Amino acid sequence: MQYDATMKRIMDSDSNIRNCIVADTEGEIKAVMHRDGIRNYLSDEETSESLKRAATSWKARKQLSPKIGQGQYAVAAFEKLTRMTFPAGENHLVFVSMASNPVREDYNQGGREDVVEHVLNILSGDPTKN
Repeated sequence: MQYDATMKRIMDSDSNIRNCIVADTEGEIKAVMHRDGIRNYLSDEETSESLKRAATSWKARKQLSPKIGQGQYAVAAFEKLTRMTFPAGENHLVFVSMASNPVREDYNQGGREDVVEHVLNILSGDPTKN
C-alpha cells in the first residue's frame, strides 16, 4: 500500500477530515497524516491503544464474514469527532477522523456519508470511482 499517496487523496477528499492513519491488522501505526492546525484530542499512547482495540474488533468481524460478507467500514461517533475505520487489503486498516459537526464549504457537500463514499472509492483501486 502506498501510504502517503493514499492518505493525501483521502485528506484532500474533504476539508473536515482531521487526520488519516494507516495501521496493520494488529493496530500498529504505519503512517499518519494530519491536517495543518489540527490538535489531537488523544495522546500518542491513547491513539495507539484505540487503534489496537479497533483492529481487534475488525478481526472479530472478519470471523463472521463467511455468513454476512466482508466488512466495508465502521463508524464511531463522539461529541467532538467521528472516526471511521476501513479495511485496506488483507493486512491494513485505514482510520479517518473528522469533526462531528462538519463545516460545509460547498452546497453539495454531504458530510460523513460523502467521506465514507470517497474513502471506499479511493481504497477500491478503481480509477473510475475516484
